[in-house]
Amino acid sequence: MTNKDHIWPVLVRYLDNTMSEEDSQILEEWLEESNENRRILHSADRIWKAAEDQSQECLIKELNLERDWEKVFAKITDRNPEEKRRRIQHFRKLRKRHQMFSNILKVAALLMVAFLSAMITLKYAPLQETEIVQAPVFNEIITKPGERATVELGDGSKVFLNADSKLIMPETFSQDKREVELIGHAFFEIKSDRNRPFHVKTQSAIIEVIGTSFDVHSYDGDHEMKVVVKEGTVELRRSDDFENRLIVNGGYKGRVSQTNGLLAVEMIDDPDFYFGWMDGRLIFKETPIREVMTHIERWYDVTVTFDVSDEILRNKRFTADLKTRSVREVLEVIQMSMNLGFEIDGDEIIITDKQV
Repeated sequence: MTNKDHIWPVLVRYLDNTMSEEDSQILEEWLEESNENRRILHSADRIWKAAEDQSQECLIKELNLERDWEKVFAKITDRNPEEKRRRIQHFRKLRKRHQMFSNILKVAALLMVAFLSAMITLKYAPLQETEIVQAPVFNEIITKPGERATVELGDGSKVFLNADSKLIMPETFSQDKREVELIGHAFFEIKSDRNRPFHVKTQSAIIEVIGTSFDVHSYDGDHEMKVVVKEGTVELRRSDDFENRLIVNGGYKGRVSQTNGLLAVEMIDDPDFYFGWMDGRLIFKETPIREVMTHIERWYDVTVTFDVSDEILRNKRFTADLKTRSVREVLEVIQMSMNLGFEIDGDEIIITDKQV
């Protein structure tokens, strides 16, 4: 899109939730042009939300208690105009002194109101103060190897937890944000709430979203943390860096290196490779055989060891799309496509040189 002026009305309709299908297409093409465009959308969203908050503040500022009190006071004093004129005539000589005394009374009244408000708060709201400082209660959802789980959060969002993973979440979300912690692998479907962003904390990164669906892969020992966005937009940054942020749109993958902390984004060409596990599929694409066996260990709750004489076999790569099969069937597929054999003893698997 060469004419940048045309995108602003589309952005406004996006922020106002009034987009048409044509607007969605225009916005998607514009976001794909550059990461800078994705940053512009993210900044516009923050400004829009801040403007909404400011408008609420302005309503409060428009209240003028002094002016409103004077109006009420005038109505009260107008109830008996004859008495009012008589009093004005009687105290004409003491007018200045009366005004000074009136000002003193106003200040004293304000001080009294403040004092009484503080006393009432301390006397009648001690439990409320206690609840504010209470530490939040956290729950842990843990899946063992061979297990998967679906978790519905209090805000209506859903988390699909893969095997050998842990999700840490508060019993109730706070009023200004929603935050969970993940160790392992999960897919998130987040309900939109512009006033409460959703944060996913991993060992090396923090993912912030408003409402979207995305996959997060962050196991212990992984050399990088990966987030793949299915729909919407997420913001990615390192846990220890609040300045450098990466905007990741739908159809893209964001990565954070566990070794040097570098951020990177790239387009994905096969969504099933990242999301197929939720349908019970084991999908490998030029995956090193060591990583394949790590997936099998988590998926089937087994232990895999290598007993091969040729070290080159350990680094061979495997490609397949396997739909809900037994561990023996999966190993037989690997055996047929690669020069490897296997032995199964209960939950112990030994990878060997292929027997001729």
